[in-house]
Amino acid sequence: MQASPSISKVLVVGPKGSGKTSLLCRLIYDSIDECGQVPGQFLKFSFSRGNGDNVSFLFKEVNNLPTAEKKSAYILTLNSNNKSDLENLPNLLSMISDKRVIIALGMADLHYSAAFWIEDVKKIVGKKNIKIVPISSKTGENIKQFMLDLSDMVLT
Repeated sequence: MQASPSISKVLVVGPKGSGKTSLLCRLIYDSIDECGQVPGQFLKFSFSRGNGDNVSFLFKEVNNLPTAEKKSAYILTLNSNNKSDLENLPNLLSMISDKRVIIALGMADLHYSAAFWIEDVKKIVGKKNIKIVPISSKTGENIKQFMLDLSDMVLT
């Protein structure tokens, strides 16, 4: 008998307009049309890793950092079409460096017009063990890979 999985609380942070709510809508409802603008805490979400393992999450969107909220990890959203998101990245990282972080680099479906891309983020992140996944909440591009990487991060 498989033990019931624990729930990992993940805070979703990022600059205003970076896609926090859209990412959560895509993760939970598999659509950005289903929930509109509903910031804040969402219901428990379970993700099947495809190998029989399920990982359960409780996502909470946070707009003010730093926060004393207890969490197991952060999702940091960045809008690749907004250069100021890249400029503010060092400050954001300094406020959330106490836990594991994965970066959701948004607007992957529009990467040809991006103001910055993965290589630019890597220059700022440096040698920190932070995974950067280009995603599109609009099209669902790389969402499954993002969830696999997030679940790997919280399980290790």
